[in-house]
Amino acid sequence: MNNFHTFFDQFPLTFLQKGEIILHQGDTPRHAYAIKSGVIKITNITGNGEEKSLAFKVAGDLLPIYWIFGKSDTALYYHQAHTDCEIYVVDRASILDYIESDQAFSKYVFDKLVMAELNREFHVEALEQSRAQLKLLYTFRHLALMNGIEIKKGLVRIGIPLTQQEIANFTGLTRETTVLELNKLKRQLLIFREHKHYMVDTLRISDFIDDEYNPLKLAL
Repeated sequence: MNNFHTFFDQFPLTFLQKGEIILHQGDTPRHAYAIKSGVIKITNITGNGEEKSLAFKVAGDLLPIYWIFGKSDTALYYHQAHTDCEIYVVDRASILDYIESDQAFSKYVFDKLVMAELNREFHVEALEQSRAQLKLLYTFRHLALMNGIEIKKGLVRIGIPLTQQEIANFTGLTRETTVLELNKLKRQLLIFREHKHYMVDTLRISDFIDDEYNPLKLAL
C-alpha cells in the first residue's frame, strides 16, 4: 500500500456518507476513484427494481477499473458507499501514466486484478449451488477468504458489515429464505454476528462443504 498512498495522496480526497452513490449505471465517468477507507458496493438493478449486489470494493481498490483501462465508456453498474468512505478523485491519464512508469505500482494493480477475478469466481461458485444453505455456506467461505480477519485459529471476522437483506441481495435469495437459513447456520454454530459484522467458524464450515478443492482447508 506504500506506493498507493505515495501516489494518491497528491489528489483531492472526498468523503462519502453511507448510501451515497458516486456513479449511476450508464453515467460517463469524469474521474477515476481510489478508495482510501471504507467499502463501495457495486450493484445492478433488475427490470422489476430488485437490487443485486455484484461485488464489494475496499481500501486500495480503483474504480471503475474497466473504464480506467478503456474497456467501457460508461459505468456498467451502480457504485454506492456501503459504509462511510474516503476516496481519492483522480484523472484517468495520471493513473495510466503511473502504472506504466512505476513497476511496483504496476504489480500492485495486477495483484488487485487477480484478486478481483478470484472474487468473481468464488461469487459465481456460490450462486451456482442448488440449495439455499449451500449458497450461504459458499458465500461466507468466499467473504472469509477475501475480506476476512482471523481473530483466532479458525475464527474469521468478515470486514464488510452486512445486513440480512444485503446477504439476500448478494446470494440471489429472498430475504425470508435468507433469514431462515442464517438462523440455521447460527444454531449450528457456523456463524454469529457481532457489532454488524459476521464471524465465521471456518473449520466447521469446511466440514459442511464437501469440495474436492476447498480453498479454506488449504488456507488453514
